[in-house]
Amino acid sequence: MRLGGLFAGMSRRERAAWWTLAALVTVEAVVCVLTDLGSAIGDTVFAGVLYNVCYLLPGLMVAARARRSPGPVRRAWGFLAAGMISYGAGNLYWYLFVRQLDPEPLVTPADALWLTFYPAFGVALVMLLRHRLPVVSVPALLDGVIAAAAVSALVSIAVLAVVEPAPHSTPAGMVVNAAYPLCDIAVTGCLLGALALCGWRADRVTGLLLGGMGLFAALDTANMVLLWQGADPVPSVLDVLWIIGLLILALAAGQPFGRTWAGQPSLWLSTAIPMALAVICLGVLMWAALTTHDVEKLTSWLSGAAVTAAIVRMAASIRTAEALGTARRQARTDELTGLANRRCFVERLETELAGGGSRLAVAYLDLDRFKEVNDSFGHDVGDSLLRLVGARLRESLGTDVLLARLGGDEFGLVMPGAGREEAAGIVAAVLRTLREPFVLPEVDLHVDASIGVAVHPDDGSDRSTLLRRADVAMYAAKNGHGGGPVFATGLDDHAKARLTMLEELRTGLDRGELVLHYQPKVTVDDARRVIGMEALVRWQHPVHGLVYPDAFLYTAESADLMGRITTTVLEMACRQSRRWQDQGLPVPVAVNLSVSDLRDPDFPDQVSALLLRFGVPTTAIELEVTESVLMTDADTALVQLGRLRDMGLRIAVDDYGTGYSSLSYLQVLPVDDLKLDRSFVVRCGTDPRSAAIVQSTVGLAHSLGMRIIAEGVEDMEIFERLRVFGCDLAQGYGIARPDDAATVTAWLLERAGVEEPIR
Repeated sequence: MRLGGLFAGMSRRERAAWWTLAALVTVEAVVCVLTDLGSAIGDTVFAGVLYNVCYLLPGLMVAARARRSPGPVRRAWGFLAAGMISYGAGNLYWYLFVRQLDPEPLVTPADALWLTFYPAFGVALVMLLRHRLPVVSVPALLDGVIAAAAVSALVSIAVLAVVEPAPHSTPAGMVVNAAYPLCDIAVTGCLLGALALCGWRADRVTGLLLGGMGLFAALDTANMVLLWQGADPVPSVLDVLWIIGLLILALAAGQPFGRTWAGQPSLWLSTAIPMALAVICLGVLMWAALTTHDVEKLTSWLSGAAVTAAIVRMAASIRTAEALGTARRQARTDELTGLANRRCFVERLETELAGGGSRLAVAYLDLDRFKEVNDSFGHDVGDSLLRLVGARLRESLGTDVLLARLGGDEFGLVMPGAGREEAAGIVAAVLRTLREPFVLPEVDLHVDASIGVAVHPDDGSDRSTLLRRADVAMYAAKNGHGGGPVFATGLDDHAKARLTMLEELRTGLDRGELVLHYQPKVTVDDARRVIGMEALVRWQHPVHGLVYPDAFLYTAESADLMGRITTTVLEMACRQSRRWQDQGLPVPVAVNLSVSDLRDPDFPDQVSALLLRFGVPTTAIELEVTESVLMTDADTALVQLGRLRDMGLRIAVDDYGTGYSSLSYLQVLPVDDLKLDRSFVVRCGTDPRSAAIVQSTVGLAHSLGMRIIAEGVEDMEIFERLRVFGCDLAQGYGIARPDDAATVTAWLLERAGVEEPIR
């Protein structure tokens, strides 16, 4: 710890005060040294004023710091400041009224002022520890008791050995005479107890408090020993060291003090130190019992307390070890099936790879159509099926093969010593085992699975590569529907590229690589007012740059990733809508939906939660769904879109004219807008049939109470033709290209007439 760092957080005024105090203490040190060498300078008024100023200033500095500290810390520093000022006041009283008396009285008001310092420090220390460590574990508390009792016992042996009542002592004198060594014993025990509570590692504030008070207690003990041995006078240099102890305490108060304990307790120290202290105390007790030497009762009691706390600590440690063992097993076991879990699976794979074995195979197994089981019979039946699958697989595999449930309906196998042929035999046996029917109370079920296998070292030499290629192979097996396992080395280049992109897309979703570009929708009139934006997703690939949705959305849909993508897009759209709202640009944002979204019964609730989270109204987000998506499951789409529209969201049919929707469905669908596909729009100026389709679709939309939005407006000629047809809104490159939020925002701010959407 650099010395300059102790003053880094102080103001210029505080640093100036410290420099001044350092100069005064330096002068005081010179005066004390000269006095011990026989000079009379210590009897001058200057020396007396300097002596008392040096004792009082540290306490005043702590008081000033307390005034600027928050809550509990202010009270703690306030107690410390009161104790330090009381100690300085005791020195002032002694200097003015007691120093010249011969002999000095055994008890004076200065003793009360000096002794006040010790409980004040104890209270401050407790308050600081409670603020720093709001929750103290039982082992840490017992370590504190062991340390405090053991060190107090050991210190008491040395201190009490030289303590003798002064001749002709009064009862009050005997109490005061005993109070100083007892306070030193208690302070030393408290310091070690506090260090134990901190895991035997102190931060800057705690370290300075322990150092300053430890020096103070050591000087007290040395001073008492010198007095009881008849030293007269006591060396003045002790005063300088006492003042330095007070300065260290004041310096502790000057450090920043947070609530969170950043240090990590040392396991070795937290075990070895309490054990060593307890053994020493046990030795003291045995020494007293087996020899003729007497040990003070206080020492015996403190040693007994330390040993007793150590025994309790040992019992608590045994129970903790048992609990940790149980927790460790549970942390590596799947609760539902009793198999190993993903953590155990990964650890075993890493262990096998680190062992240097030449051959190793790893497999991913995914049950086919398990979601249908859950949807048809309920999750209880699904859980029962998973338990039966796990038990049957475990019976069919050798003890050297690790079987783990990785989550959901996915299992993993680690096959040590297995090459391609051995792994093929193992997984083929697994598939045969699974094809036997599973008998459940509700129904007998036949189960099939898709298995992907990666072999070390052919498919990879490290854990992440092997698992990634096994996962890719498993998805190839699921998409291929061949009924057998797929090996990573057997994938053709096209499948590898497709599945590699799928894995990169999964990683990209986790890393936030999806971005949105926005394309405006404007009114088809002279004003061309902006009444909305369509959010178009892009993938900012770390290697390939900006990837357009046509290159990855189909693959994402086949891998059940569209739900995650839609949620990500909706979240970004809501966030951007909120920013535009705050900038005075109330522009609604349209987001495209997929088949997965319309099949998810929780999707409307997810949309509602996002709107609430970002504080945007339902008019700020519009939803678009293509004809093909609508007709995939028209009845479900009708229900889902109805729920979304009831929430206040506008619904649009995208790419209208390219699908096979019937007019009967169009009549009942809860839809606000029709977006005419660009294939008709771009030719409406040159192809009479396209023009007729556009014009008739405009009339159809208006007759159903819908707005018509034309996509693919490439130039002003098409725009003018759409105005003649009565089209409501338009979007396309001829109006504005899709671009990122910053560019679109600047474009919006340059235009006039941004208005709220009309329902």
